[in-house]
Amino acid sequence: MRTAVIGIVLPAGHEVLELDYDVDVGMHAAGVWEVAEAEAALFYIERIPEDVLSRLLQFSQHYRIGSSDAAEESYWMNHCSFCGVGQDDFELYCEPEGAFMPISAEAAASIQLSEVIEPFVAQAAGYAYAPEFFDQAQR
Repeated sequence: MRTAVIGIVLPAGHEVLELDYDVDVGMHAAGVWEVAEAEAALFYIERIPEDVLSRLLQFSQHYRIGSSDAAEESYWMNHCSFCGVGQDDFELYCEPEGAFMPISAEAAASIQLSEVIEPFVAQAAGYAYAPEFFDQAQR
């Protein structure tokens, strides 16, 4: 059985906070916002703005907070629409032939991209810069 999954891909031109752990500012690392020249997929997302989440839930009610054996903390993840089991982001984003790591243009063509125009700031543990074949996804 197949279940639909949601992924978040930021467009080229988004900004990324690059932390410098060598510079200590109180209890936090110093950081600089840099413009990314390519799109990027986010995964292991810990926080999503309410307006964006509201739009995502229009696509699937199976995207919610969950945890996996691979992750040490809870994060926003897809769940199976049939049995409710969490779909680990590692499998979706980091494994060849995962939903968001296609290995061919043909596989990428099965990905449907939908634009959500909302202010977006997130905290994510995973960031895949310039995902291969995403230019072949349906827009």
